[in-house]
Amino acid sequence: MTTTAATDTKLPASVAGRSLPAFGTTLSLWVTDVRQLERVEWVVRSWIEAVDAACSRFRDDSDLARANRKAGKALPVSPVLLDAVEAAREMARLTGGLYDPTVGRAVVAAGYDQSFDTLPKVRDRRTGRPVPAGRWAEILIDRSATTITVPKGVSLDLGGSAKGWTVDTALDLCWLELGQDAFSVGLCISAGGDIAVAGPPPAGGWPVRLAEALDSEAAPDDDWVALRSGAIATSGALRRRWTMGDGEAHHIIDPRTGAPGRSCWRLVTVMASQCLVADTAATAAWLLGEEAPRWLGSIGVQGRLVANDGTVTRVGLPQA
Repeated sequence: MTTTAATDTKLPASVAGRSLPAFGTTLSLWVTDVRQLERVEWVVRSWIEAVDAACSRFRDDSDLARANRKAGKALPVSPVLLDAVEAAREMARLTGGLYDPTVGRAVVAAGYDQSFDTLPKVRDRRTGRPVPAGRWAEILIDRSATTITVPKGVSLDLGGSAKGWTVDTALDLCWLELGQDAFSVGLCISAGGDIAVAGPPPAGGWPVRLAEALDSEAAPDDDWVALRSGAIATSGALRRRWTMGDGEAHHIIDPRTGAPGRSCWRLVTVMASQCLVADTAATAAWLLGEEAPRWLGSIGVQGRLVANDGTVTRVGLPQA
């Protein structure tokens, strides 16, 4: 259900990369100068650890978990969580609430109450009733006191924005670490298929395959995108699914209902200047349904939408 970075066979021999587990998926990074790989990997690993400690819903000691437990009260937290939540609120504004970080209780009610790696794929019953969201504007951030106040009765979940935001910030941190070398080094980072690039790309651009899953085999009729700048992300509900007592459930919660969403789209891919925007806009468009192409055009991003019958609609991209 995600865009996937190209295999090494599609990249020049001069490009070097590493992959590591992160956020319940795989994070991969590539550089066009192998001499810079160790520096870049160190920056990315350090950043992932900081984000996990601040934003993980599955760690009792994370800043996010503590803030959710103290909902209704101002709680001192790390600047990393404040930045992540601020980015989430910006995306809620952009999408008119179709992306909403206050869906935490609804996500748990749908059965997604633990890491997907350990989540039982068959569950007897839901852990609660669907809880509509819509309270993102009530989140209070006090930068001077470094505190956050989660609205009473609300639980935050940053799963819909954190990967994209993490990738964008990781690229910024790598750029700072490389200094003058950054002007001659191309960088590509993918978190579960949410991909962003910076610096001079390899010849022909970074080849990105559009696929339903990171581990899917490449096929002759796959669509490929040459990414030279910006970011790309894909959303869909094909893979992260499980069975409840009353039917199937998945990870894309519709904030308007609090239940797993339904869509006329199988997959929605978005290309934007930031991975944060591409990530959240793809999910919002999936939830929006038939109005998605018009909406994507209105916010100035490019899109590729695959309907459930296989029909492809492109927004701002040449027709195949």
